[in-house]
Amino acid sequence: MNVFIFNDLNLKTGILITNGSLKKFSINEFTTTENTLFVLPNELIQFIEFKHNLKNKQNIHASIINNSSSLNINDIDQLVLDTSNSNNFFITSKHHVETIKKVFKNFNTTISITSDLLFFKEAFKKNCTYQNNIYLIDAEEGVKLSAKSFNLLDEAISVKKISDSDLKELKNINFVTHKLNTFNVSSIFDVKNFMKSAMTMVIIICIFYITAFFNISSNYSQMKNMTITLEAIYSDIYPSEEISDISQQIDAKLNSLNNEKITNLSKTINLLRQISESVNIVKADYSQDELLITCLFKNDAEESIFVNQQNRLNKTFTIIDSKAIQLGKVTTISYEL
Repeated sequence: MNVFIFNDLNLKTGILITNGSLKKFSINEFTTTENTLFVLPNELIQFIEFKHNLKNKQNIHASIINNSSSLNINDIDQLVLDTSNSNNFFITSKHHVETIKKVFKNFNTTISITSDLLFFKEAFKKNCTYQNNIYLIDAEEGVKLSAKSFNLLDEAISVKKISDSDLKELKNINFVTHKLNTFNVSSIFDVKNFMKSAMTMVIIICIFYITAFFNISSNYSQMKNMTITLEAIYSDIYPSEEISDISQQIDAKLNSLNNEKITNLSKTINLLRQISESVNIVKADYSQDELLITCLFKNDAEESIFVNQQNRLNKTFTIIDSKAIQLGKVTTISYEL
């Protein structure tokens, strides 16, 4: 797995460790987040170890928030993020999560994240320092300090200085991570572009329609000529339709076009929101009457549960393709709008 360690709270730059090499890298240079662990500053997602015998996730999160006040986050804004280890968690805020999602919004996928405190704890298992930050691992509760804060400590504490060479030599470690879904419905659709072609035709027809009837009371001859023009344009756009009353047909067509586009867009957005709550969507494509989505399932069982759920909800869909990969199972599904 590649590792990218952010070196600023704005999450713009950092260092990328890949295949035994290390280089400075910008988040904008990434073309994919697959097989990469993103190490965020502990100031954004604070690592906490919480050993418990609780079964209910809500009770676990409530206990963690109740026992921690170090982030100075309003109660209503606090969040607890689960990890791949049942006793390891991250405390953060809704604001921080939204900030992280914005950084990765162009990828629309699930990313693996951890904090730098937990990363260095797992990587080196001892007190260490890197880039003017000190990570005290041997303490009962791990803590990240700045060099200035560390120098204020009364007792002398031994720390190992981590070099770039040490990071290059890291072997495959099964790091504890949180899977953050950065899927964003609004980034898939550009509504302006989505409606552009339909609105162009509607505007053209409206212009001729309004012009044709603007002088109806004063100039019957002009009105008649405009009607002929409207009929000619309408026939070019809809050659298979027989014209009986051009004004009524234009009104009906305008209403139909507007309702069809708005309805399909609304259906698509609602459908994507519903699906993204239960599965990881890695890709979505929209056409006039069809929504094509690609989902990542952990295994066959999770895929089967999802398919059965869609059937119970009376969704009209077809499984186009399904194949197993190292991360689980990738399935492409076509939904009829």
